[in-house]
Amino acid sequence: MMTGEMTDAEVADQIERADRFIADFREMIAATVVDPASACADEQRRGLQRIAATVDQVPYVTMCNLSNLDAALRGGLMEVIEVRLMCVGAGPTLDYADAAAFLAGYETVIEKVRRRRLQ
Repeated sequence: MMTGEMTDAEVADQIERADRFIADFREMIAATVVDPASACADEQRRGLQRIAATVDQVPYVTMCNLSNLDAALRGGLMEVIEVRLMCVGAGPTLDYADAAAFLAGYETVIEKVRRRRLQ
């Protein structure tokens, strides 16, 4: 029977997983290559800078949820995030005010997974 409470070891694992996810996300942002010949290179650089500057403003519980989803997908979420970072600034729907706005699209997926687990 599940009590909904995590053991100390589970909490430590969650913190480690979330911290690793945050570090990997920061590294991925920094490693995103901007083609200087692209017509939207300046927009992409500015968008990536906004995202990088605001990672700490994303609620930690969101990062925990994302890290769990990434673990369940065996790194698949990070691969999707990497592709989305390459598209930042390439159009009005790809211009994000901050890291929370960039990651907001995944909240729907997290909520669907949560609902399925509760059924």
